[in-house]
Amino acid sequence: MSKHYKFLLCITLPLFVVLLLADLLSKHFVDSALSLGEKAEFLSGFIDIVTVHNEGAAWGIFSGSQTFLIILTFVFIIAFIWLMIAEKSKNPLFHVTLGFIFAGSIGNLVDRLAFGYVRDFLHFQFWNSFPVFNIADICLTVGVVLLVIYFIIMLVKNKKSKKDNFEENN
Repeated sequence: MSKHYKFLLCITLPLFVVLLLADLLSKHFVDSALSLGEKAEFLSGFIDIVTVHNEGAAWGIFSGSQTFLIILTFVFIIAFIWLMIAEKSKNPLFHVTLGFIFAGSIGNLVDRLAFGYVRDFLHFQFWNSFPVFNIADICLTVGVVLLVIYFIIMLVKNKKSKKDNFEENN
């Protein structure tokens, strides 16, 4: 088994499982403890819990377009699987990134398929206009930020490698 697939099995898969379970279990717990729209104090002055059914994506965009969002999620999942296969990276950051992105994507996809909406419940008390979100949304945000960082690192390494090769040949 190649080192790439060992990273996949040792980093991406366990991280994905833990994050996905955290998302789905937290949604289930909040759903069973609070009714729609009900609020509960969580971290005073920082975050409270309020149950919201989001029929769109972030900030409610594409509201009511569940079929489109489901198809889009499948397209992104397929694209990231392709990236995972094509990249063959041995970099742990890449595999952590994929764990976060897959967990977030699948967590919200499960909600869309099972309920026709995404169960959101985390709300910043200090920023009322910020949308209510969930652990899957956190995973997606962290995953995208890490992916950008990963690609920046790869660009810098490639640029340095090309510069070193150029200097060796001249």
